[in-house]
Amino acid sequence: MAINLSQSAVVSSAKVDFITGFIKNSLPRGISIEMFYIAVTCVAILLCVLLINNMLGKKNNKVSARIKAIHERRKEFYNGIITAKKRKKPEASINFMRMVTLKFQLIKKLQLEQAEILLVQAGFRSKDAISIFAFIILVLPFILGGIGFILMQLSPPAATINDKLLGYLWIVLGLYIGLKLPWMIVKRIRNRRYLFLQRALSDTLDLLTVCAEAGLSVPAAMERVARELGTAYPEMAEELALTAIEISFYPDRNKALNNLAERCYLKEIRGIVTVLIQTEKYGTPIAQALRVLSSEFRHARMMRAENKAARLPAIMTLPMILFILPTVFIVIMAPAVINAKKSLSGVSISR
Repeated sequence: MAINLSQSAVVSSAKVDFITGFIKNSLPRGISIEMFYIAVTCVAILLCVLLINNMLGKKNNKVSARIKAIHERRKEFYNGIITAKKRKKPEASINFMRMVTLKFQLIKKLQLEQAEILLVQAGFRSKDAISIFAFIILVLPFILGGIGFILMQLSPPAATINDKLLGYLWIVLGLYIGLKLPWMIVKRIRNRRYLFLQRALSDTLDLLTVCAEAGLSVPAAMERVARELGTAYPEMAEELALTAIEISFYPDRNKALNNLAERCYLKEIRGIVTVLIQTEKYGTPIAQALRVLSSEFRHARMMRAENKAARLPAIMTLPMILFILPTVFIVIMAPAVINAKKSLSGVSISR
């Protein structure tokens, strides 16, 4: 065993010496191998920095694209620009989807009023989102049903009636999945967005409290907090910026706050909206109300973390029994079993 290890070490060192010699011979005069290694290290660090910067830039651009478009539209209203500008034409695929939905009147027939609210809650606020969703609901069952029909044809010929009915089950399953899958995906995206919003509530309320104590109004505080949270919590930053813009548009501030509660159908955000409406109605200090609400949310988040920690032993019981304990038993009992087998074999040979 020691000889094999020494031979492998000699082979690996020979490979390293060969590569080093090849690099030295390939380098021009005046450049040593150490300078080459330093240059390669600097290039790798530069590429990592550029990659991280590119990722952060894409994230910020994705967050601020909607806010930037709304700001531009608000400037047009403020400047009195009523005439429509030349806008970029939508893609041919989106035009085709919109034409199909209008021709077959899918939005009315499928009763997609709830789907429109669901798409808004999931973050899809484009005017073509409902048309794309209706087109997917129309087309996807036929696609998956066709795949089920192909699978039925590729399967061996049915010997009995039950086998034939089982073959038709692929078609029915494809149609059912095609009808339910778009709703499931959108609901999953909405729940994931709600999770991110729920995580950002405590920091958002702290920053709103600081801004309110500094003397900023509610829309100004929301815009300031949206700029601060753009990188850490882009979903909350987008909602706050949109609410601040709506407050500046609507004559009634409560309308914009209620729109925030409808877009983010969370109990905590509805509580924040209720507190803001009541403070404006009764004239109570906003900073004090936000501070009390922030402490309550932090306590609720701590309680949720404690509940998850309390469920952890019960969750870990089954993996421990299936994976951890057998390994422990093997590690403990294997040497004893091997020694007992050797001793018993020695006794039998001596006899």
